[in-house]
Amino acid sequence: MIGIVIVLLIVALLLFLLADKDEASSNIQGSEQILLIPEGESQSGLETSLEGANENLDFASQLPRYDDEGLQFESSGPLPELAHSDTEFSQDMLSISAQLQAFLFKRQVIRKSIFSINDMAEGMRPPVKRLRELFFSKPFTVTQVDDKMYISKASYRRYDQLAQALNSIDNQAAVDLYQKYLPLFQQVFAEFSYPQNYQVLDIIKAATAKILDAPVISGKIEVIRPTVRYKFANPKLEKLSALDKQMLRMGPENTRLIQNKLRKLVEALIVSEKE
Repeated sequence: MIGIVIVLLIVALLLFLLADKDEASSNIQGSEQILLIPEGESQSGLETSLEGANENLDFASQLPRYDDEGLQFESSGPLPELAHSDTEFSQDMLSISAQLQAFLFKRQVIRKSIFSINDMAEGMRPPVKRLRELFFSKPFTVTQVDDKMYISKASYRRYDQLAQALNSIDNQAAVDLYQKYLPLFQQVFAEFSYPQNYQVLDIIKAATAKILDAPVISGKIEVIRPTVRYKFANPKLEKLSALDKQMLRMGPENTRLIQNKLRKLVEALIVSEKE
């Protein structure tokens, strides 16, 4: 079955889209001053080249459309109602990887996840109001060197735990969990009023394509501050989608780790679909 793991990865990836707390720090390390970057629609700035910004899109587009109808869902009992599914769904998510605990919504888990996946499929950043409960405890910072500012390595390291948690997900367990909860995913999906032949898996595939197509930035990432909000110093990066610009903030190593994990999972699913 295609895409059964993707929804779980995307749920956790929502943390990449958070708005950090709007506060500043005067912590100084050597010649580098740590500064908070306030969130905005166009905020951080980067000055480097793009690596393979489009090489993943064709791969993601290989995912065939499939009909969810007729699937067999294995479950130890009846599913809870959508409005009362938080506890069971969260427990099942943690059974796949206990490291995901810090990255799950606390309320309306399935509804918020599917709505956010739909936003990501359209290249949009989910609204801050929906993501408020997932705020980082540490602020997003930059380092100042001479007269230039760059996103700090400390900001990238905030995503290490998430990347490792995603990488630890058991593939078969994720498959089973997707099969179990697909009826509830479909219940939320029905609220979008898509054409009848458009399924939950289609927005999952679209969101996956966006993630795989996100650029990887090598080298220092420069920011500028023409007004209150920070922007990418490189105009090409400033023109990227809100989703791409937010994902850049996780750093090249974490981006590659997540994309490689996602690619391997989808490749395995494509092979199983052809068998």
